[in-house]
Amino acid sequence: EQRDMCKITMSTDGGANCKTSVSCDGEERDYTPQWTSCFVGGRQYFTDDRIGDFSIVNAEKDTDDREGLTHPILQVKYVGDWAEYDVDALATEAFERSKRKSPFEYPNKENICGAPTNWKSDQSITYVCAAPKIGKGPEGMDSTAPVNEAGYATGWCGVHVTQHQKADPSKDSYKFDVRINDSNEDNIGEITGVEANAGYTLTSKLPHGLVVTAGAVDADPVYFDYNGLIWGSNDQEQSCNFGGFEGGKREGDCGFTC
Repeated sequence: EQRDMCKITMSTDGGANCKTSVSCDGEERDYTPQWTSCFVGGRQYFTDDRIGDFSIVNAEKDTDDREGLTHPILQVKYVGDWAEYDVDALATEAFERSKRKSPFEYPNKENICGAPTNWKSDQSITYVCAAPKIGKGPEGMDSTAPVNEAGYATGWCGVHVTQHQKADPSKDSYKFDVRINDSNEDNIGEITGVEANAGYTLTSKLPHGLVVTAGAVDADPVYFDYNGLIWGSNDQEQSCNFGGFEGGKREGDCGFTC
């Protein structure tokens, strides 16, 4: 799975016994007990706080009763406002293209579902499809989270920083360009060319300011403080990814709950 993508696994067995799970970042959650509409045409709704609301409809039943319920239609609320994905058609296409890359390596709007398993071989059939986390995903199947009254999408926000190297380390200060993106990766606050020796507070559409503080030397991390959550640009818990200085500057990104 890509960092911004999850996978939805759906299966039926013996004409019923619908099963569904969602896996993100190696954590799988089983939603099978929620199935109450495991019949032809029954639309079952689920809620997962990582991808949002989604639904599955098993549109048909196999004529020879070997796989039971077939032709699932997958819909994810924040992807195209419940856009329909014909899972069977997408999976069949993947099956026929043996050299196709895994949808979880290279997901896009034409490459969403992998080839089905147990297809035409026993009484069950299993499909696996990619789904973006809320506010994430590649072009064509990106997820758009709702925007609140303050004008931003809550969830996981990002901060992008460009740190400009000191022209004269004996007397000059670092200067920073800072941008905050909301859960939809939309710009909700930005500043350029500021010093942050004693901490600079960037205000945005968020209810609290983000404090950015420079280290003393190039090897030091950049420090952040959002509403009491404090971390450095080398903190993996905040998904930080900062490079080294090159051409007089370094750039990086971190995330935080907003």
